[in-house]
Amino acid sequence: MINLDQRPEKFNQSLAQLAPYGILPYRFSAVNGWELPSKVLNSLGVTFKPWMQKGIMGTCYLQENKGENNHELIEKVGRNYYSHCLSRGAIGIVLSHLSILQDALDSGFKTIWVMEDDIEVFKDPNELTALIKKLDALVGKDNWDVLFTDPDTKRANGEYIPCTGYAKRPNFAPKNIERFIGRKDISKDFRKVGARYGAYSMIIRKSGMKKILNFIKRNDIFLPYDMEFYLPNNINLYTMRYDVVSTLTDALSDNGKARYEP
Repeated sequence: MINLDQRPEKFNQSLAQLAPYGILPYRFSAVNGWELPSKVLNSLGVTFKPWMQKGIMGTCYLQENKGENNHELIEKVGRNYYSHCLSRGAIGIVLSHLSILQDALDSGFKTIWVMEDDIEVFKDPNELTALIKKLDALVGKDNWDVLFTDPDTKRANGEYIPCTGYAKRPNFAPKNIERFIGRKDISKDFRKVGARYGAYSMIIRKSGMKKILNFIKRNDIFLPYDMEFYLPNNINLYTMRYDVVSTLTDALSDNGKARYEP
């Protein structure tokens, strides 16, 4: 479970959600993007090259601006860019997820469950073990990369927010943009999707870890994490058709601004 050191209350709140089911997650100390040096911020994004697509709005963190964000059209060769308004907090989230995936691969894990600290539990998460076996039987162990433990992320009122498109990158174009609108129910439990928002509860196979890591290592960080993980051309994504573990819709967030006490 990803959790900022400055937000112990969020981790404790999530622990309380899981405790009735005897689940104690390993706490991963999140990368705090608000504390990253400007030199680091100015190196992790996409460095624009002449062959890349111009005209997309972007954000950069120039060292001469002491790491303050600067918004402009992406067109200056050699400048390091992120998607428009990608915050320091969001960059930290990307780095946190990537660190977990890399560590899991290095440690030899075949399947991992990654959570953020803003979850809400609706059904016994211990059922996920049996559900994974069901999905294996339905599509084959080697034919899925990520299983999300709810159908979609939600608005503050609890309404689901489906994702049926993609955000442009200057250095990557999907082979088939129609795949992002794909949403097919394959059983009473599972749905195959082409894209979705939310990274707060994901079960990721080794194949998925590799695909996500390889994509971002090859193309650099540009978008929020939940707009990156579905871009690899051959990634296979599935969701539950009902909430097992979902998002806490009114959770505190330090994504767009550091709201914690210094």
